[in-house]
Amino acid sequence: MHFYSHFARADYNQRTGTYIPAWQKIARAYHGIKISNTECNMTNFGQYSPAYPTTNEDWRFAMNELQPAGKSVLTVTASGDQPIAFAISGAREIDTFDTTYFAKVIMDMKTSAIQTMDRDQYYSFVDDLDKKNFICDINGYDKIKTVCPKSSILAAKQMRGCHIFGQGYNLYQEYMPNDAEYDTAKKIVTGPMNFIWSDINELHTQLNKEYDIIYLSNIFEYFHSQKKITNVLNNLKPFVKNGGEIMLYISWVQTHMSESIDAAARDCGWGMTKSHSKQNAFMLTMQRTR
Repeated sequence: MHFYSHFARADYNQRTGTYIPAWQKIARAYHGIKISNTECNMTNFGQYSPAYPTTNEDWRFAMNELQPAGKSVLTVTASGDQPIAFAISGAREIDTFDTTYFAKVIMDMKTSAIQTMDRDQYYSFVDDLDKKNFICDINGYDKIKTVCPKSSILAAKQMRGCHIFGQGYNLYQEYMPNDAEYDTAKKIVTGPMNFIWSDINELHTQLNKEYDIIYLSNIFEYFHSQKKITNVLNNLKPFVKNGGEIMLYISWVQTHMSESIDAAARDCGWGMTKSHSKQNAFMLTMQRTR
């Protein structure tokens, strides 16, 4: 797929710069229609939806449980923090994917910032991402503009006036890298990371190798059918090494969603699920056993 600014800008309110998900467009165009009866994606995510400015996941907990050092990883791109966390934690190979192109843009901007900024400058840069709707106004832009891939700089400039980093919440200070983590990142993150532009349902059609870890973050939280979760996992099976793991879900606490996802995973019949928890953190994984 290719990025087309004309189509991307059509997904944002011209006056406010806020994102308009597909289901909302349909609801406005066809008054009285039952959205649940359409084939419309009922989430606020799409090919051009905003990226998260930062993660709200306890990535240190996840990395401690997954132990990715020396392993190959496919991770959701999200705010760019997940792939950076895997890099800090010693993953040997990192590929990323996301349904929205702006996940790639924010990841490219963050990996460029790590290469050109000290930690305090990086904090200021990240804190500014969801506050400004033009890339040239973001603190530190002058530092990253010659390092960041030109395609991401151009896409961000073409979206001037649109809040393309406005998904989710504000900066989570506790999940920003500390001094030692940032020093490690500066040594390891020396260029852009590979990005696959795909939603989770089509991801298997874009893959051509096996991974030790596939990190899906909270994607299944937005599924309303256990059968669909099972189908996605079965499609991903050929790309998980024997003994490898899929991270299915992570949250502050265990919820009914984790139970539903666990049941869907067990329906696959080729993996063993495991719960990981500590105070105020819960993660569910499935290991391929056959």
